[in-house]
Amino acid sequence: MQMKANTIIAIALLAVLTSCGESSAPSMESAAVDTVAIVGARLIDGTGAEPIVDSTVVIHGDRIQVAGPRESTAVPDGAEVIDGTGKTIIPGLVDMHNHYTVGDLSVVDRRLRTQLYFGVTTARSMGSDPPEKVARMLEAHAGLAVGPRMYTAGRGFTHPNGFPPGNTNNQPTTEDEAREMVRDLAGQGVHFVKMWVNKMQEPNLKITPEMRAAIVDEAIKNNLVPVAHIDEEADVRQLINVGVKDFLHTVTDTEVGNGFLQLCLDNGVTFSPTLSIVQAGWLYAAQPELLQDPDIRAAFDPEVLVSWDDPEVRAKILESPNFERRKEFFQHRLAFVKKISDAGISVAVGTDSGTRNVPMGWATHHEMQLFVEAGLTPMQAIVAATQTGSELMARADGAGFGTLEGGKIADLIVLNADPLTDIRNTLEIDQVMQSGTWVDRSGLLPTP
Repeated sequence: MQMKANTIIAIALLAVLTSCGESSAPSMESAAVDTVAIVGARLIDGTGAEPIVDSTVVIHGDRIQVAGPRESTAVPDGAEVIDGTGKTIIPGLVDMHNHYTVGDLSVVDRRLRTQLYFGVTTARSMGSDPPEKVARMLEAHAGLAVGPRMYTAGRGFTHPNGFPPGNTNNQPTTEDEAREMVRDLAGQGVHFVKMWVNKMQEPNLKITPEMRAAIVDEAIKNNLVPVAHIDEEADVRQLINVGVKDFLHTVTDTEVGNGFLQLCLDNGVTFSPTLSIVQAGWLYAAQPELLQDPDIRAAFDPEVLVSWDDPEVRAKILESPNFERRKEFFQHRLAFVKKISDAGISVAVGTDSGTRNVPMGWATHHEMQLFVEAGLTPMQAIVAATQTGSELMARADGAGFGTLEGGKIADLIVLNADPLTDIRNTLEIDQVMQSGTWVDRSGLLPTP
């Protein structure tokens, strides 16, 4: 199978790069030390457990060897000891919904590096990857490109006259054609299969229920995980019944009731609400002070930033007759997230980063802030951005990251402040570690 071939090639290339000394330079002098112990930091392990105020985290190679209270967690002889006093450690972030442009691979690489700068150590590309981009994502998955550990859905599926318009996605006209397209994706080595199942405006048409069922069936036969972009309850119900458990966005056409919530619970459904993209059309007009943050400016595509810097553009948005309605619509999205979370349905962080107004990396932190605005606790927001995302990825390949526990991959962020007191403190990044290696964050952000 092509995926196995890609994996073998990736392992061979990784060995070559390692032997040549071309891996990312660590920001602390730990490259020659096989074991590192971070001692004295507050530990938020991503499971939702109470934080360990005075912890020891021991990393051996690319794995967490042990993590626990300092008083009961031994530091191995010969380990490099790093003083974490006053710091907080959280797992590396997982963003479930991203786009990396269709054509230029240099833009893809810039976006990957930007995400890693912000501590996004794992991400999923959702539906806009032609084969050459799939190849780049598989390189990043294997650690051969600077950026998050990437998962991809290749090219997504939609109706020939469906949403999003004007794209080059898979647009089958028969079930046999759809199944062949799924098999082609499997041959490319993708992890997920995405469908857009929504109708934004006339004359957009939704992919039919019969076509959805064929795509899901063929995806599962080929060990791929089906994912659906939705906004109507009836579509979610039908998709659950044919085997979809992973949904992007929120139900917007009705107030969901107890029957719907129970159906989601019974089937292990997870939503990645992508609140950021809903708010992004007016956020920077309402809060222009955000544009003064140099990290946000670097994360934006330059041409988009030029538009937001224009006072006339911002004023036009605020003065629009539908501005208040847009904010009200956003509040309905927040209420959906709170309702499903309170019911025990899993929510994961997904931002739709890479779309016009959603800056890579920074938006992942902002999405956590929006979860808290919706009524979730900071701890719940952190779990959504770490453990829950990793559990969704594990449906594709048994991912071993997302929490800071013994045996897990050592993806972590060292913070200068406690995010449980203020979720905005996830942006107070001191260091990022990916697969046991300290990331050199200098130079990851594009220069103006």
